[in-house]
Amino acid sequence: MTQAMYSLPRYAQIKAFIKNKIESGQWKTGERIPSENQLSEDFSVSRMTARRAVQELADEGLLLRSPGAGTFVAEPRSSASVVELPDFNHQFSFNNPQYSNRIVTLDAIAAERSIAFLLGLTEGEPVHHSVLVHSIASVPVQWEECFVSPSRVPAYLKQNYQKVTPQAYLDWLVPPSRVEHQLQAVIPDIAITDVLGLTAISPCIKITRRHWRQDRVISVSRSIAPGASCRIGTELLL
Repeated sequence: MTQAMYSLPRYAQIKAFIKNKIESGQWKTGERIPSENQLSEDFSVSRMTARRAVQELADEGLLLRSPGAGTFVAEPRSSASVVELPDFNHQFSFNNPQYSNRIVTLDAIAAERSIAFLLGLTEGEPVHHSVLVHSIASVPVQWEECFVSPSRVPAYLKQNYQKVTPQAYLDWLVPPSRVEHQLQAVIPDIAITDVLGLTAISPCIKITRRHWRQDRVISVSRSIAPGASCRIGTELLL
């Protein structure tokens, strides 16, 4: 450590050490970092001091804590960009008389590896799972799949989603402290294009949303919407 780092409080020294390992590429995304016990031993501090450092980095989004599995380097956040999306929360509300939805699936499944990682769970753990199709004026406009941590939202499967949408229910029950979005241009599979009434090669936007409460991930959702309904950027220069 540098002389400047030695002048920091001990928990801040641990934070700086971990950040340096991540930023230098020595610890890569998805890699498990040393345990709190190991860090407390290496830095000759109490476990509470090590825990504070790890927790603050988790709150900042650099680390992902998974109870029983350890703490891992989180996926780097995308650089900021101007993204304009339709106000789905406003459109997909039962206050909108034109809105309706159809429940395709509402059940508990075993989490596959990618979903388990995003939720901070262990592969194979049960997760709540839903698939809905949102419609405006009886026209399907979005396919949405959601994975929810049962320990965070135990009653997810018991809700009446003909009165409240899954996202509205989650945002009300566990107000997010942070929400991550990722957009990707895709050609969805035939089952989704059929549901949305699109041709087989229709370009669409895939919106992945991760809902955080403090250092815990509450849900991960994947939505498919026709590309014409989304726009990236606010100005067009010719």
